[in-house]
Amino acid sequence: MNNNNLALLLEKYTPFIDEISLTHHYPDNIQHLLYLIMPAFVLKYGYQKENFIVSCFRNIPIIITGKEDPIQQAFYTSKPYRIDNKFETTKGIFLNRYDQIPLMELIDNLVHEMNHAVNSYQNEITYDDNYLYLRTGLTRVIYQKDTLNPLKKEDTYILEEIMNTKQTEEIIHIIANFSMDEITDRNLQNTLYAIQKSITGNYVSHGYQLHTFACRNLLENKTFISTLENLRITGEIEEIPNWFNQIYGDSNGYSTFIEKLITLTDLIKQETEKKGLAFLRHRKIKNILVELQQIGERFNTNCTFK
Repeated sequence: MNNNNLALLLEKYTPFIDEISLTHHYPDNIQHLLYLIMPAFVLKYGYQKENFIVSCFRNIPIIITGKEDPIQQAFYTSKPYRIDNKFETTKGIFLNRYDQIPLMELIDNLVHEMNHAVNSYQNEITYDDNYLYLRTGLTRVIYQKDTLNPLKKEDTYILEEIMNTKQTEEIIHIIANFSMDEITDRNLQNTLYAIQKSITGNYVSHGYQLHTFACRNLLENKTFISTLENLRITGEIEEIPNWFNQIYGDSNGYSTFIEKLITLTDLIKQETEKKGLAFLRHRKIKNILVELQQIGERFNTNCTFK
């Protein structure tokens, strides 16, 4: 990156981070990390989306719950409500595990959940006569339109997590490669130094590693990644199945891909809970990994630009 970018962005957005930190009552360590996270998001998504990113950081608060939940460390949520015959949402990023958390887990949680939020901000709500659809990235929660009772989450939530984990790694990589020479604040220098010393080689997020391994062919395909990233951030996700199927060469290609991701998720859960015979669990996981890799290979074979 151009070294001047960071200095200019820090100068531009430090007062903004100070403002939202005061508004939302952020503790100092969250505030210091946001000084670095905000420029990284702008550099990741481009200056043309700068105002959009500012709106997300301003309007989506980070809330420390005090629950210290080791299983669900953090989550982004958006809940619909009706006002004056229109639908709106209440959004937030919730940190369950905060006290005594290692630095890289905290920054991963912040980047991961804010990236969900950024990629859900546009075209968030759609509805028909009976149902309201609330989008989080590549997936949606379906609500009863009249009562706003949640009915189900679409199975594409696993692909959303895979894409979000990949982008989390990319954004943290941007932060880790910031130049110390462009930072004048001593506390911020110390924060960046601690981040850089915590990472050896390319940063790897701990979430969804087996899914990412199974989909590595697709995740290395530039057409697949750029198309999903563009449709995801604009909210035009209804175009994805037909686009995928046309390249894949099968009208059921995308639905089969999503179905196998869910199967892998269920098998991993069984393995975690030690349900069933170990050799059967392991064989099933191995088979589904091969099937997902074959889907990626077929897509790549049929894809012109990869």
